[in-house]
Amino acid sequence: MGDRFKPIECNNGDVLDFGDNTYKIGKFKQAIDTSFNPTIEYKLNQELSSKGIHIKESPNGNWFHKGIDCEILTLGSQSWKKGKVKIKISVEFYIEEEDIEITNSKNSEITEPESPLDDLRRMIHE
Repeated sequence: MGDRFKPIECNNGDVLDFGDNTYKIGKFKQAIDTSFNPTIEYKLNQELSSKGIHIKESPNGNWFHKGIDCEILTLGSQSWKKGKVKIKISVEFYIEEEDIEITNSKNSEITEPESPLDDLRRMIHE
């Protein structure tokens, strides 16, 4: 996304706000996952084909769940290896750097909390 944005870890219980609608990350990811259907896979194959990537469609395979049968030849390998290629989509959230700087300046004003051991140290010294 560019240097202006920094990704953060998101948990399934975190909430996204899209103006008038809010959704938990878990529900959002589940909806995306179930949206990957044969129509989208067909469109993906058409797009790849228009870019010169022609994939022989497998009746049992798919890009997002089972994978598409193929072979790979890796650098240094003596032979091709059979396997599947699968597309995995991740959901990432990027905080604008400006917001991070504001948060960091607020955090610099906050003093560190007292250690739980401080009470024990006081009791020992008394």
